[in-house]
Amino acid sequence: MSKDFFEQNKNWWSRLPEGSGRRRVETLMKYPDWWLKFKYKRFKKFWEHERGWEYEKYSVMFKDRDVLEIGGGLGNDGMTYAKTARSYTYAEIKNVQLEFLKRITALFNVHNAKFELMDSITHQFPNSYNAFLAHGVLHHVPFEVAKVEFDNIDKYLLPGSKAVFLMYPKQRWEASNKPSFEEFGKFTDGGCPWAEYYDETKMKDLVGPGYVLDNTKLWGEGNIEFVNFEFTKRA
Repeated sequence: MSKDFFEQNKNWWSRLPEGSGRRRVETLMKYPDWWLKFKYKRFKKFWEHERGWEYEKYSVMFKDRDVLEIGGGLGNDGMTYAKTARSYTYAEIKNVQLEFLKRITALFNVHNAKFELMDSITHQFPNSYNAFLAHGVLHHVPFEVAKVEFDNIDKYLLPGSKAVFLMYPKQRWEASNKPSFEEFGKFTDGGCPWAEYYDETKMKDLVGPGYVLDNTKLWGEGNIEFVNFEFTKRA
């Protein structure tokens, strides 16, 4: 099952959120540098308006840390946090995604970004990290798959690491009339293969007893669109 969902997500996630719509990475890669940078600055305005509170808070949380992010999207979160982080590693499952991130970070003069192509959910990372971000990623596979993936990532997170997860809250699932997780994607991400809700109990089960839940924050439309869970790995 893990391999099936890994391949499904590789095939699906070529259209990425850029604000009010979605863009194919392959299309963006065809733009000349000047036009890509111009368009990207317009995307940035939307992201900064939508989640400026995240940028302010996590820029402090990740300061002077080696951050690992899985599923970096179009890269703006990483470029924002890289300004204060010691290093920032984007981990992706598609080559074209990594090529885009290399290009966009170069265009915006981000010099401490690193890039890792994940070959499976039990990918062997070359380094250890003391911060982790999964912004809208792990809720797109069944819990059992996400558990295997995070248990593997945990091997590379040092004691005292900060870990931040953006998930879909149970309230959003309930407001959508409690669809199956195969159907929930139609209410969240335009028909993606899987979308699953998380609450505090489920998140604690996902990360395991080695982590302390520091904060839970519901936000977005109706205050039920997204939920951020913030953990610290026990010393």
